Amino acid sequence: MTKFVVLTGSKLNNAIKGFVKAAATFTEKEHQLAYSALNHVELHNDPKYLNALYAVTPANYRRGLVSWSTAFGKVKFDDKARVFEFAKGKKSDMAQAMEIAPANYEKATKGKPAAAFDEVKYLESVVKKLEENGGSPRVLQAVKGALTLAKTPIVAAPAKAPKAAPAAKTEEIQKAA
Repeated sequence: MTKFVVLTGSKLNNAIKGFVKAAATFTEKEHQLAYSALNHVELHNDPKYLNALYAVTPANYRRGLVSWSTAFGKVKFDDKARVFEFAKGKKSDMAQAMEIAPANYEKATKGKPAAAFDEVKYLESVVKKLEENGGSPRVLQAVKGALTLAKTPIVAAPAKAPKAAPAAKTEEIQKAA
């Protein structure tokens, strides 16, 4: 365990004020370094600076760095080796990466709705898997039917107009009024 001097009074107050300044600049500096490292990947297909940044990032900020980098850059993260790797064919979004710091990324994306479930895409993958693996013909037929149904646009029945009152009743209502 690390040993340190316990601060009291004005020394504690001054240390807190100094820490506030350091904490405020940490997010900005991390964003600058992370963006620059991600830009290096963009230019050279090499995540070496991103890996170097990950190695010196405090443990409680690493998850945010990984999430942010994999969301916006052409990288993937190997959990076993604990390193970033170039992800060929992946698209980057450097403009969006400039907008949010890694330290704030997970907080900002929490609570946002997940992408809508695509029934057609899912059922197409099920049909493909059934065909590849020799699925039962009747099950395959049923899933293809569900796929057809999912592809069919929903047509709402036209709203029924309210029935008009018979002419005789309308005259009686007018006379009574």
